[in-house]
Amino acid sequence: MPLVLLALQLQLPGWVYLLALLLTFALSRNALTEQVPLYLSSQESIAALAGFLSPGARVLDLGSGDGRVVLQLAALRPDVSVCGIENALLPWLWSRWRYWRAGCPVNARLQFGSFWQLDWQRFDVVHAFLSPVPMSRVWQRFRQDCHPEAILISNTFMIQGMVPQQRLPLSGPLQTELLIWRHPHGTC
Repeated sequence: MPLVLLALQLQLPGWVYLLALLLTFALSRNALTEQVPLYLSSQESIAALAGFLSPGARVLDLGSGDGRVVLQLAALRPDVSVCGIENALLPWLWSRWRYWRAGCPVNARLQFGSFWQLDWQRFDVVHAFLSPVPMSRVWQRFRQDCHPEAILISNTFMIQGMVPQQRLPLSGPLQTELLIWRHPHGTC
């Protein structure tokens, strides 16, 4: 409210408000459309994820935001391939800049688009740090589209009615654990 009052006192032209709206949408589109705000994974969670992955794993990072999970996993684990997908424009552009600054690692990919439209079957591990809202839908998609040996890892957010097979504790106040589910038709 104080910012609104300040803006009214400054008598800014109308296009400034439109620009602010467009920037807000470009930054946090998913908070409005999917109820998924921009969450940034901690160093600890990325390190725990890197330590958990099997050699040669193909990892999909749902809603990759600024690309930190993709780029840090690629650096920590050159033996794995990591693909991140983000549909909010500004975080994706920032991730592309970070990718370029990191020397364009060959085992990392950053895509713009909706992860709901992506083929998940080619991945061994699906990583999500989204919100509680889409987790049931993520589980359904994982069950339907991923191969039987696939693993779903959620940073902190549970899937309603599903007990994880494994938990990797984290010490952060907001990121408390990595929750791990194996595909229900798998042999693991």
